[in-house]
Amino acid sequence: MDNNVKSYRKPYNRPVKRTWWADWSFYVAYMLREGTAFLAVFVALELLVITALPFFAIKGADAAVTAVLSNPIAFILNLIALVAVVFHAFTWYNLMPKAMRMFFTKKPDDTRLIPDKFYVFGLWGATAAATLVIILVLTLV
Repeated sequence: MDNNVKSYRKPYNRPVKRTWWADWSFYVAYMLREGTAFLAVFVALELLVITALPFFAIKGADAAVTAVLSNPIAFILNLIALVAVVFHAFTWYNLMPKAMRMFFTKKPDDTRLIPDKFYVFGLWGATAAATLVIILVLTLV
């Protein structure tokens, strides 16, 4: 049996301000974390351009990169980007144990969880190790 009765009532749509998220600190932190992703993309593109220029064998590319990066505006932008990327990593690393639960064993009757601190310290350790490897590779080349 089909009910084809048409309703002429308008659904209630509550008005929402553009800054609804600014009233709650959780959403402010969320928006700040998501906003720092743009600076992470800026750093990734900058590193991509810096590392790709020598492969194209452009004359004076090294001097041009050095001139751009030695500019005080570029230095300040890179400092802001560094702080933003560290904040982004810090908040995501603290969020990761809440998003993904890991158990000590794969036994179905064992429900003991790995503590959050192990996740966070493990992620920071992996980040530090990757940073050291990248720095060593770049200094040896």
